[in-house]
Amino acid sequence: GASPQVLKETIYALHTQGKPMPEAVYVITTEDSKQTLEEGLFVQGYWDKLMADYHLPPITFNTDHIWVITDDNGNALVDAKGVDDQSIMADFITRKVAQLTQDNELAIHASIAGGRKTMAFYMGYAMSLYGREQDVLSHVFVDDEFEFVSDFYYPTPVDCFIQGKQGKAINAKEATVTLAEIPFVRMRRQVDERIINQMEEHSFSKTVSTL
Repeated sequence: GASPQVLKETIYALHTQGKPMPEAVYVITTEDSKQTLEEGLFVQGYWDKLMADYHLPPITFNTDHIWVITDDNGNALVDAKGVDDQSIMADFITRKVAQLTQDNELAIHASIAGGRKTMAFYMGYAMSLYGREQDVLSHVFVDDEFEFVSDFYYPTPVDCFIQGKQGKAINAKEATVTLAEIPFVRMRRQVDERIINQMEEHSFSKTVSTL
């Protein structure tokens, strides 16, 4: 979606909850959200600030790791409101997950936070279709007081007062972020091996129809 906060909240929660940290981060989004993400993550420096504030290990992440959803002709998806957009989004997400899960040396931590509800559904379903034992699906939550507050990015290690809802001053240091792992049914063994190995040629709907 257009909220860079959920990504930083997820990384923060992984760190504070003692979960494995990613070596690389990728974001799937639409064209109209990419600029907002780049502004909040890189231009304003909040990504590097999070890394520095909590002395996190190096994580490979840059503007090239923001994947804009495209159709079969390479046309970028501007938003995800149309009926056809849903099929394009489903195919793109499914193919990315299928491709990544072909490498047994990789473990995926997929977050469904942010974005439209259909995007979260397709990510969850793609993980159910192709996810392996080492793969994880999660969602991240923040206190109601800090949710949808544009100036809040993650709980800071020192006092940091920002403007909250109704103009009330709130301290980002006091925010609570919770990362919940979501159990999902792994159906990879039920998917035709030819589909797994030829994802560039098959759509989400065709994959589902093989089950």
